[in-house]
Amino acid sequence: MITRYLPESEYTIIQVTEARKFEGEGLFKEAERMYLSAHEPDLAINMYKKAKMYDHMIRLVMKFRVDLLKDTHHHLAQQLEMENNLKQAEHHYVEGGAWSYAVDMYRARDLWEEALRVAKA
Repeated sequence: MITRYLPESEYTIIQVTEARKFEGEGLFKEAERMYLSAHEPDLAINMYKKAKMYDHMIRLVMKFRVDLLKDTHHHLAQQLEMENNLKQAEHHYVEGGAWSYAVDMYRARDLWEEALRVAKA
């Protein structure tokens, strides 16, 4: 009996297609598994970013793109600040090692107590 195997590129396309279906159905864990088995962690990271599931996004960045972790925190913080989600923005500024940006964010909004709290921490 002769067994035929799909070329890896076709196998990857099938997995990514299935992952996108899961993603569209809101089955993020299943989609993540498929993206990772297709060796496409960036697609899983982006999925979580689009879904605003930042904890999962950061978890994957830490595992697969650790060199981009600080930049990821910084970009998330900027995005969250623009959305006026200041507490989460602060969290990502601090996690990214840019606590002074969090202080500046609060100062610009005359939230001096918050600015002092972050600066003291």
